[in-house]
Amino acid sequence: MRSFRGESAAMAVAVAGFVAPILLSLQLAWNQSIATEKAKGLRYAAEVVRRSEETGAQFYRAAQLLNHDHFAPCSPPEIDLMREIDIGSSYIQMVGRISGQSLVCTSLGTPTPIALGEPNLVTENGVSEWMDFKLGDVRLDRLDLLEYQGVAILVDTHLLVDQETESDVRLALIVPSTASRQQIVGPKVGLYPNWLNPIDRGKSISFLDNGFVVSKVRSKNLDIQAISAMPLSYAYIRLRRFAFVFVPIGLLCGAALAWAAMRISLNRSSPRGLIREAARNRDFFVEYQPVVELATRRIVGAEALVRWQRGNTVFGPASFIKLAEDTGVISLITANVMEIVARDLPKLLKLDREFHVAVNLSASDLNDITTREHIAELMSKSGASPRNLVIEATEHGLVGGSIATKMIKELRDAGICVAIDDFGTGYSSLSCLQNLGLDALKIDKSFVDTIGTGGPTSDVVLHIIEMARSLRLSTVAEGVETEAQAEFLLQRKVDLAQGWLFSKAMSIDALCNQLRQSGRVENEEAAVLSTKSR
Repeated sequence: MRSFRGESAAMAVAVAGFVAPILLSLQLAWNQSIATEKAKGLRYAAEVVRRSEETGAQFYRAAQLLNHDHFAPCSPPEIDLMREIDIGSSYIQMVGRISGQSLVCTSLGTPTPIALGEPNLVTENGVSEWMDFKLGDVRLDRLDLLEYQGVAILVDTHLLVDQETESDVRLALIVPSTASRQQIVGPKVGLYPNWLNPIDRGKSISFLDNGFVVSKVRSKNLDIQAISAMPLSYAYIRLRRFAFVFVPIGLLCGAALAWAAMRISLNRSSPRGLIREAARNRDFFVEYQPVVELATRRIVGAEALVRWQRGNTVFGPASFIKLAEDTGVISLITANVMEIVARDLPKLLKLDREFHVAVNLSASDLNDITTREHIAELMSKSGASPRNLVIEATEHGLVGGSIATKMIKELRDAGICVAIDDFGTGYSSLSCLQNLGLDALKIDKSFVDTIGTGGPTSDVVLHIIEMARSLRLSTVAEGVETEAQAEFLLQRKVDLAQGWLFSKAMSIDALCNQLRQSGRVENEEAAVLSTKSR
């Protein structure tokens, strides 16, 4: 009997050893499925908010242009300006002018005023809105009319929420200040009342309700909030797929395989948690790679390279920047880097008032309006002038949308140099570079490495140099490691270079020491030349 009981206990332990990890893994799989659906829903809602904010920016720009153009209201010149604004806008279907409660004239050539009546809602930003606007004898149930400072636009709200999603995903846009009256802008699909409750500005949340994964994102600046509702069935589908594959393997391979699978899952998720914690704690430091003038080998600037040290391991930006963008903490890291540069830059300017430091911005940074505040704070705290700062961005970031383009223009208008980094590794075209109006072009190391090799891509660097010259851009070569490369670039009149031939990235103290040493050498050479001239 004792033997039987022992065998039974052993069997129970063995079964538990197989079943418990599987059940735990299924629970983890369920949590991961829900997290995946929440993330997807937040992306959908965030895209609706982004489109709405872009529409709002176009609207306010239209109002500004029309109210400051000094044309008589509804005069032919103003109608022409309305049409120009209409054609150049992504989501605006019509531009017009409202007087009283009548639509007086539009870019569509409205012959007679159209009575509007009271608007359906007025937002906190002072925008009046008439839903399902009727133009002539046809009711356009997809279009809403918006008015601000006497200027009106017609918006197809379906375009704001129309995305490539699963067929039964529900997307909607609401005005939070009117949530109590359930004023829904856009498709009025089956939304539960509690989904319309507003959240704080600039915030986002996800939760489970009535068999849906509900995600809400509210604009930071406008009176709009997007809602995404995804059926829980998608999470169940993900769970079934996981169980169908894993359970048979778990029964065959046992607890060891289940443990390994959980370890892999933890390893995959761990870096995301670590990068978030590091960003919150500002666990980053900066090293500076000198930038030299090729003709004189004089150090004229440096590129600020962010580093992340965890234990005894130091990670370069290539190891974590993409992860930081995916987890939404890249702006925190960029702010951290700018704080460090603001602290270090005065030490460099004390040695050379013309010295410049290059700071890298990601695509997310260029589309984040707070980046401009960080740059202004850097300039203010460091006492630097615009010539002391260079902003570098990749091709992907520079062509990342209207906000990025506007930020680039504002930086250049302020006198700050903007350079395209790692040129040739993305998808920029010549026309795109011309439209951006940049100051400098950085030649990627992968092309510098081909110099003198006779390989099929060895001539690309020549084409890049010629392209930069045709656009009147200064050039900086990255990753220069040999004298032959430096001489080749100098002969082609490349302005600046950086790479291990000149120096590896170093701390601020080491860079300052190198600048002091360089200054002493130059002074000694000048003294010798002066003596010889006598």
